[in-house]
Amino acid sequence: MRTPLPCLLVLILMTYHPVISGECENWRERHPEWIFCDDFEDTGALVKPGRYFEYDDNDGDFANINGVGIDGSHGMRVRFQEGEVGAGGIKVAFGRNPVGYMNKQNIRSDEDFREIYYRMYLKMQEGWNGSPAKLSRATCFPLAADWRQAMIAHLWSDDDDHLLIDPASCIDNNGNVVCTKYNDFDHLKWLGNKSGVTPIFSTEYSNRWFCIEAHVKLNDPGQSNGIQEFWIDGNLEARKTGLNFTGSFDEYAINAVFFENYWNSGSVKLQERYFDNIVISTEPIGPVANSSTIYGPKNKKTGSPVRVAFMKNRVLTINSDRTISRLSLVAASGEVLTDRTISDSRTVAYDCSSLAGGVCFYRICFTDKAASPCSGKVVRF
Repeated sequence: MRTPLPCLLVLILMTYHPVISGECENWRERHPEWIFCDDFEDTGALVKPGRYFEYDDNDGDFANINGVGIDGSHGMRVRFQEGEVGAGGIKVAFGRNPVGYMNKQNIRSDEDFREIYYRMYLKMQEGWNGSPAKLSRATCFPLAADWRQAMIAHLWSDDDDHLLIDPASCIDNNGNVVCTKYNDFDHLKWLGNKSGVTPIFSTEYSNRWFCIEAHVKLNDPGQSNGIQEFWIDGNLEARKTGLNFTGSFDEYAINAVFFENYWNSGSVKLQERYFDNIVISTEPIGPVANSSTIYGPKNKKTGSPVRVAFMKNRVLTINSDRTISRLSLVAASGEVLTDRTISDSRTVAYDCSSLAGGVCFYRICFTDKAASPCSGKVVRF
């Protein structure tokens, strides 16, 4: 299993500005590890073979709109009315799924997926306020007769503007499914939630895109080695390991991901948020592959950010308004792969293609003492 590298906690604002050019065009040929891709440039029906099995447009408030996606592309606009709880959603099923209604889109329907990664881009409109309760969930439907679940890996939000993971099981000690319906809270066994660290729902962080990637791994039958974790812009936000999602149950695996707009207490005002570039994969996904720029730590004197560009050829380029003194690339184990001393330069480039998975975990250090001396970031291609 190839897992993303751990990363440093970066207490600074970092922003993706990807250049989009049809990420989902010919994706099956370019990314055989991907299960599903939707950048919403297809403006046809959302419910059709190869796409979602269910779509709730909430009377037009959840809709594919040109200009609201990344770089002015198509994206899904979510409009919450003041006090509104449910603002629509989309549901995708894949793999072996006994529920015919879900399985009608025939997305790799003869396979079992015990481990998935899924990624979406999310932006709240400028001036956003409040934490919507629910964003997405990966789950397993084990029976044809109804929507009862064997497990759920929730990606929800806490009351302090963060996303959180909240894994749950509905399997007893004998490997039997004990839930009797969808969202059967009376029978779910909660495995412990954990909040992320980036307050993406705060007003300060509004009007910017976040690259959110989640990873869910079911436990091996009879063991407690399941995983749920997620990253924002490549930074690990929260991780739970040693999870017993499904006990000895192995008849079905993860076979659906739901993307939701459900606010338990209702939106505090009329406001919008936006979805774009959804991918579900058997391997780590990372940011949009064409190219992207992250704006890193600001110079406290000038207010100018470091610009870090990640290109198709896996070259990391750093442009800074202050002198860079050192560039380090570090493995997951902590081993320093390279530690370059930079002489009087504000532009540094490094080819990451030789690293496992094309992963760059870097730290840059500056001679300018007005800013924090080093910063850390994970980049996965």
